[in-house]
Amino acid sequence: MNSNGLGPNPSSEEAGPIAFFCRAKPQGADILSICQKHKRIFIGWPLFRNDVPTTDGWRARIVDPTCPREEWERVMRGRTKTQQFSRNRNFIERVTPGAIVVVPRPEHGAVYCSRVNDKFDIVDAPPWGEEYLRLRNDQGLDWDDRDYIADVVQCWPVDKYKCIDLPRIPGWLRHSMFGRSQYGEFKDHPLDKRTTAYDELDRLLNGGVPVRTDWTLDVDEIKRRLVDTLTPTAFEHLVVSLLQLEHPDEIWHQTGGPGDGGIDGLGSNEKGEVVGLMQAKLRTRSAPKLGGLGHSDREIVRYAAVLVLEGHDRETDDKTTLLDIEWIAKKLRCHWHKLPQAVAMRVGEPNGRFR
Repeated sequence: MNSNGLGPNPSSEEAGPIAFFCRAKPQGADILSICQKHKRIFIGWPLFRNDVPTTDGWRARIVDPTCPREEWERVMRGRTKTQQFSRNRNFIERVTPGAIVVVPRPEHGAVYCSRVNDKFDIVDAPPWGEEYLRLRNDQGLDWDDRDYIADVVQCWPVDKYKCIDLPRIPGWLRHSMFGRSQYGEFKDHPLDKRTTAYDELDRLLNGGVPVRTDWTLDVDEIKRRLVDTLTPTAFEHLVVSLLQLEHPDEIWHQTGGPGDGGIDGLGSNEKGEVVGLMQAKLRTRSAPKLGGLGHSDREIVRYAAVLVLEGHDRETDDKTTLLDIEWIAKKLRCHWHKLPQAVAMRVGEPNGRFR
C-alpha cells in the first residue's frame, strides 16, 4: 500500500510519466485562454472542508487530494456523492512531472498539448481568479459567487502549449477525447503494444509529422489504419456503408445519437419494413448481445460491429451476428472503390483500378 492508501500498484514515478487529456471546461466554462496565459492545467471538483471561514485561503478551504490516507478518510466520513472526489485523488497521483496533457478543441480543428513541469498544487491566491469570474460572465455563465474560483486553484504548472492540427492526432487517441469524461489517461495503441500514447504525443510535441501513407490493399495494414483513423461516429458511418454495399437490395441509414436505444444503423426493405439493426462499438471488452432489440413481427438480422475487442469474450447470442475487425477490413478492401472513407485511409490502388 502506498503512502496515500491508493493501492499496491507501482508508483507513477516507477511507471514513468503518462499522457492524458483534459477538457479544461469547469462547470461549462472554456478556460483554455487561462491555461495558455498562466501555463497551467486545472482539475475541477474541489472538495470543500466543512466549517472553514470563507475568508480563509483556498488551501485551508479545500481538502488536498494528495493528503495522507487517514486525513482523507476522516474528511470523507459521512459525505455522500464522493465518487468524483475519489477519482480526482486517484488520478492526481498518476500525473507527475513529464506527463503530457492534451486539451481538445475540435471547433478549432486542433488540440493544445503541453508537458507538466512540476508537482500538483493548490494555489492559495490565484492571480487568475478574477479573470476566471470575468470569463464566466463573458460566456453567459453564473459568475457572482467567489466560490467559483475554486474551479481553478487545483492545478499543475506546464510548459507553453503547442497547437497541433487535429488530423495529426491518430484516431485511437482522438476517440478518448470526444467522449463524456472531463479528463482521463490515454490508452496505448490497441493493436501495436510497442506504440504508446505517450511516445506518439511526445513525437508530435517535438515537431514530428505524420508518416506518409501509401496506398494499400494489405488486410493487416488496413486494420491498423482503421484503428489509427476512425472515431466512434466515423466507425458507425463506415459500417452502415459496408452493410449497404453488401446488401444492395436493402436501404441502410445511420441512426446513432442521443435516444437511439442502442441502435447505430437501421436497414429496411423497399416497403419500409425493418430487416436489420446494427450496433457499433469502436472499443469494448465483450461482444454485444442484441437478441432483445427489435420486434418479433418478422425476422430481423442483428449486427454487432466491433473494431477493437479488448477482452476475450467474443460470444454473442444466437440472434446476433458479430462484425469484427477482420470482417470490416476485408469488406473495406473489397469495396474500397465505392467508399470515400477508403480514399481518406488510402485503401485501394492509386490508379483507380479494382484488384
